[in-house]
Amino acid sequence: MLCGDLDFKPACSESAMTDLQKPQLDLKHIERVIQHLPGADDMTLLALKGHLLIEELLDEIIWAHCKTPEALQDVEIRFPAKVRLVQALTGTSELSAIWGLCEKLNSLRNSLAHKIEHPSAQKRLEAFFSAFNAPDFEWRPKNRDAEDLRSGIIFLIGAVQGVRNPLVVKRLSVAV
Repeated sequence: MLCGDLDFKPACSESAMTDLQKPQLDLKHIERVIQHLPGADDMTLLALKGHLLIEELLDEIIWAHCKTPEALQDVEIRFPAKVRLVQALTGTSELSAIWGLCEKLNSLRNSLAHKIEHPSAQKRLEAFFSAFNAPDFEWRPKNRDAEDLRSGIIFLIGAVQGVRNPLVVKRLSVAV
């Protein structure tokens, strides 16, 4: 649920923006997070569903930059390639910490999805949490538990959503 004052200001003049760039808060993704990202303690389920939600956003960004997106409809593009493709299409290399988080989530998801007890799953979870120590991030994991994984994924979803619909947010209070 969102609360507080929202004061959105586009990063450039609205007349200079294409429809893709016009600032908008896409509530569809917030609703999907609420609907699909569990509040449970199941780290595997959180990683799998969080990964799927991020992948949906990456797909939307890729399709939005294509003249004929239907040409990609039956094409299998792996998650790491989608991350790099979005970075290339959007010119957002300055968000390398966000793209690194996507890659760490992918690594965690792969370890949890392919073996019931993957020997490096805990290391990959720790790597995901440690990535939030970058100076770019204000949020830090507290207990390195399922709730922190959920919060980290929500943070990442918000960051990728920001690539899709860039906004300058002056004041925003968020209760998750």
